[in-house]
Parts: sequence; structure tokens; C-alpha cells
Amino acid sequence: MDFVWEAPNGTIRHVTVDGTHHQQLTTVVAGARAACSLPLALDDRHPLFHAALPDSDGVLRARW
Repeated sequence: MDFVWEAPNGTIRHVTVDGTHHQQLTTVVAGARAACSLPLALDDRHPLFHAALPDSDGVLRARW
């Protein structure tokens, strides 16, 4: 499975884990602000939500 999380400093991180290393995941994501797990099979994945924040000048600049 792929595991995606937001670190306390705001960066988005990810790691691919299997059944033998899943216990180390708790240490890696300690303090995460948000997290989700994604299946490895692309057909089983559902898109994550999209979000955009305005730049410091208040203008929203985003592309999808």
C-alpha cells in the first residue's frame, strides 16, 4: 500500500509499505496532520480531493 501524509511542517510525504514493514510506519508518521492509505493497484484508487490556496498576494493560481 502507498501511505500519504502531511508532516507537521506542512510538507506532503509518501511511502510504499508491505506487510513486513507496516509497524515502522507508526514511527514515520508520528505527528502527521493528516494521512491516508492508497491501494497499490491503480484500478482500485480513487482520486484525492483537489485544493488550492491563494498566494501571499491573495490571488488564486492553480492548474489541473
